[in-house]
Amino acid sequence: MPEHSRSPWRRGLELLTRAARLYDAPGSTLALEARSAWRGGFASSATWMAHALTQVRGRPVLTALPHAGRWGAFKYGCALLVALCCWGLAVELGLPHVVGFGLAVLAFYAAEVQGLFLFPLLMDGVEHPWRSGRALLRRAGGTAGAVGTVLMLAGVMLLGGMVGRGWVRCWCLGCLAVVYWYEDLRA
Repeated sequence: MPEHSRSPWRRGLELLTRAARLYDAPGSTLALEARSAWRGGFASSATWMAHALTQVRGRPVLTALPHAGRWGAFKYGCALLVALCCWGLAVELGLPHVVGFGLAVLAFYAAEVQGLFLFPLLMDGVEHPWRSGRALLRRAGGTAGAVGTVLMLAGVMLLGGMVGRGWVRCWCLGCLAVVYWYEDLRA
């Protein structure tokens, strides 16, 4: 089935299922490595993702990503700025704060997906990761198609710890799902 013809929720569920299978597999080192991955911000998180991509591919990828911190700050800084501007505009228009907040969340993820595959592209040593990521985003169904899947992944990442499977595990499953998505689009 072509990537763009699957529903975003179905795609998200399939990606998360594959991610959980690898993360929880006997002998997988991803859970152990994840315990300290958050300590170095975007740079160490990108290194963890590189180890995950290595396990998915069965061969090494770049793990020394000297600009991962800057790219991560740029990606999420832009998404946060877009969200705040959207919320501010909604409030300025007289909409209730709760509506503004909802619109801000959607705006955040609409901006965030523009760099959805940024870290895996950096691991592959792509010269223009932002431009290449945008091309992959189009193959994934564009912004609208990707936001639905990303909202599902984000829900697991941000709220999954409440159901007893652990905050770190749920965060990593979302990251690993993006790795699988990237690999599917590259094929």
